[in-house]
This record gives sequence, C-alpha cells and structure tokens, in this order.
Amino acid sequence: MTNKAIAKLLKETAALIELAGGNPFRSRAFASAARTIERLDEPVPALLARNELTAIKGIGTGLASQIEEILSYGSFEVRDDLLGALPPGVLDVLNVKGLGAKKVRVLWQQLGVQSLDDLEMAARTGRIAMLDGFGAKSQASIISHVALLRSFEGRRRGADAFTEAHRMVEALVKQGFDSVHVTGEVARGLNDVGTISLVAISQTRLVPELDDVPLTGSDTAAGTQWSGTYPDGLSVTILVCNAQHRGYAVFETTGPDAFVDSLKGRFKDLGATDEKTLFEESSVPWIVPELRDLPDAADRLESLSAWPLVTNEHLKGVLHNHSTYSDGAHTLREMSEAVRARGFGYFGICDHSQSLKVANGMSAETVARQQEEIRTLNEEFASDGGPAFRVFSGVESDILQDGSLDYPDDVLATFDMVVASVHVGFNMSEAEATDRIIKAVSHPATTILGHPTGRLILKRQGYPIDHDRVLKACAEYDVAVELNASPYRLDLDWRWIERARELGVLVSINPDAHSIEQIDVMKWGVVAARKGGLAPTDCLNAMDTEAFAAWLERRKTR
Repeated sequence: MTNKAIAKLLKETAALIELAGGNPFRSRAFASAARTIERLDEPVPALLARNELTAIKGIGTGLASQIEEILSYGSFEVRDDLLGALPPGVLDVLNVKGLGAKKVRVLWQQLGVQSLDDLEMAARTGRIAMLDGFGAKSQASIISHVALLRSFEGRRRGADAFTEAHRMVEALVKQGFDSVHVTGEVARGLNDVGTISLVAISQTRLVPELDDVPLTGSDTAAGTQWSGTYPDGLSVTILVCNAQHRGYAVFETTGPDAFVDSLKGRFKDLGATDEKTLFEESSVPWIVPELRDLPDAADRLESLSAWPLVTNEHLKGVLHNHSTYSDGAHTLREMSEAVRARGFGYFGICDHSQSLKVANGMSAETVARQQEEIRTLNEEFASDGGPAFRVFSGVESDILQDGSLDYPDDVLATFDMVVASVHVGFNMSEAEATDRIIKAVSHPATTILGHPTGRLILKRQGYPIDHDRVLKACAEYDVAVELNASPYRLDLDWRWIERARELGVLVSINPDAHSIEQIDVMKWGVVAARKGGLAPTDCLNAMDTEAFAAWLERRKTR
C-alpha cells in the first residue's frame, strides 16, 4: 500500500471523528499524521521494518500500530468502529465539494441527510437554504456538485485504470492464457475510464478468473465474452478467443463504436492474427488507438497514419516543478539531481508565488535566495564531469482576480520563465475566466499558461473558458500552453491539441511535480498529448537545452 493510500484512510478517519462529534484534538492528530505521511520520502513499510516510523514527529506508538493494521488488513479498528456507528451514505456526502465534516454533521443532525439522495432531496426542496451557514447559493452549488459526482460513478482515472488493466493481464497470463491484450478505453488513452476491455487468447477457451469481480460469460461469433463489475462500478469485459480471431477482436473491442462502424465493412478477411495485419491486408491505413477518438478519424486515416507523435524519449527537459521553497516535498537540489539522474538535460523550477499563502508562496526575498542557489547548482553541474544539465529559474505565478500576475514587473523580470496559473476564484463565467486568462497571457513575462481550466478529473470540472480565444491569445503573444501531466489534471485537454497545432502554439508537457516521485507522471502527459496528435516539433520541452534557452531569449526581445 502506498503512502498516499495510507494517508487517505487517516484523513478519512479524521473527518469521521469530526462527523461523529468526537474529540477534536484526536481528529486533528489523524489529519496531521496524514499530511506527514504524504510527504515522507520513503515508503511507510520500509520505515516500519526498520522500527523508524515512531521517530517521525507526530507518529507515536499507537498511530504506528494502527498503520500496521492498515498494511495488514486495509483498514484499522478505530476507522471501522466509526464506519459502523455512522450511516454508510454519509461518506458519499463528504465527497461533495464545499461540504466539510462540520457542515455534513449539521445536515445529518438537523435534516437527516444520510446519503447523496437525501442531500439532493433536501437541496431541491429548499431546506438547505434555510440552515444557518448555508443559504441559497450553497444550496444551488450542492445540487450542481451532486450531479457532477453522479456523472463520475463507475469511472476511474486513466492512469488508475491502466494500472488495474495490466494487473489483470498478469493474472490472466499466470492462469495459462497464451496472450492478453489491453483494448478499449484504456488502449485509447482516455482521461477517465468506465470499462476495462481485454482480449485473451486461448486455443482451449480457458475460463478467466479475477479477484473480487465475479464474471459471467456469453458466447459470441468471435469467442466467449466475460463481463463483471467492480464494487465501485467499474466494468470489465474479457473476450476469450483463439489466435485466428485476434486481429479483428482487438480492432472491434478497442473502439470507439463510431470508428469501428465506419471501417468494419472495408475488411476483406477477418482472420488476421494481429490488428495491423488486418488493416494492411485490406489496404486500410492503420492508426494508433489514441487517435481514434479524433473528429472524423475514420475519414482521415491517410493523413493521421502519417502523423509523427511525441513519445517519452522525445522529452528533453522537465518544466514546472516545486520544491521546499514553496509546497514541495524535496529540496531544489534533490529535485534537480533527480531530474538529471533520469537523463533529462534541463529542469525548470517553478515554485508558487507570494499570493498563494496556502502553498507557502515565495516572497521576493525568498526568490532572490532561490536564484542564488540556482546559480550555485548550475556552476556545480557545469564542472562536476557529469552529463550537461541546467536549472532554469522559474515561478508559478498566480493569475490574480483582475488577470494581473503576482509580483511586480521588476521581480518577474528576474526569472528565466513564468508559468501563469489560476489557483483561486474559480466561480467565474466563461467570459470572466477567458478575459482573466488572456490578460495574464498578454503580460510580457508570461512564458507558459499553466493548467488552463484548473480541472481535476473525476473531482472538479474546472472553470469554463473559451478555448479558441485563449489559444489564439497564446499564439498572438508567443506563449506556450501547458498540458499538465498529473493524471488528476491532464489540462490542456487532448481535444484542443489539434487546434493548438493549427495556431502554432507550443504545448509543454509538465509534471507539476511536488516530489521526486511525481516527476514520473510525465508519461501520462505523453499519453494525453499523443491522443490529441501532438508531434515532437509542437512540444516545447522536446527542444534540447540550447534550443529551449534560445526560445526563452527570443521571447524576451519580442
């Protein structure tokens, strides 16, 4: 179990204690421990094995024992007792944006709200607006966010679904299947996935088995289709067929339906043993699964098949990262060395700016201190005999409510690069959000527009923007747009990459890394970039160090 998963259970327990009206000091202790564990450099099991967990401030013997329970059983007694004492649906209510444990307790105690259904009914009948501390605006927001949560049911983020799909592949191979192929939404690289689809090859038609997912089978022309559902609603389909049907089975189950329906009549022989051969033998251009959701993809096969798509190997630098200068878990030196060790040629540090107090945003004095350390690091990297490597001084500057950037212009001018992002004030109309962002993009210091909509996949839709206007502004002011590689964001959405390419706007695949481990989320950004058709020549950080530095210099003279 990961540190993040352990921390999630501790955070939940803190909320349950507060919800039950328990000791507030105890609740805060669990919440504090969760934050500590999230920031640990080492996995908790390794620390436990060396009896070092209790040496960490805020984690005593009692809490360490409870964490051992989590590692052994997936939960612990305190949490289980609380869950047993509270209505089970109250946990779902806690997931509604804007409702913390205190407010959920009020709704439960005063209106009897014990589930999302109860919450929606109370909101739609106007009872929530009558409570102290809520009002009509809160009531309308609750209705909106309940609808949003319902739309997320049964879906997982693409990265999580990818991991689960490949865990299933390993399990089926161990069961004796000749080969297992990931198809469907996971193969196409969707941001979030409702069904994991597999094609499993067996000449003897083995029966697949999955932990915690009962499967039922039905015969089809190609083989036997097995289906099941995870407890969270995620669907699974496994088509078991022989090798002679593999090519068409992979094509048909990869989808999407519109793409399959447009092409299936063009295949002369459905007996191909792999998908590419199926296409080639019928003189149909083959395109990677990621591109099949593009508009009119089936009518553009010739051109799409020739598109050179960005890969992990094309990326030369890692831009937009955080360190302990703001809210990162690792020091600037540690982050820089980790990026260098991964074979990249440059690193852009972009800690938060001064206005974002919750993220320990940097004062002007802190900026000067960080830039002095950057100069020292670059001197060391240039003389230590290792691979060429450069740290660029950057900042993630908040886009303020009026569209201006955080810091005065003389401070902004000291950075090599500026990522401009919105972090507060999300309740905007499309026109307000678009105007706010375009004003920030027009600032001479802005280098990259960060996570353009602020969305969190399966959590928050983000503020609405006129993407076309924003991208045209980026083109006008020579500003790159970020594709934030966090699997929780993937923002810029892949659907707008083709438009960015048309306008000549460079896309920067950035991890927004707040720890060494998060540097590696770059791969999910590449998946999204490929889905939108991004070529290496359209990717800012596919430039080598010299080209990137020259691009920054050229922009300063615009």
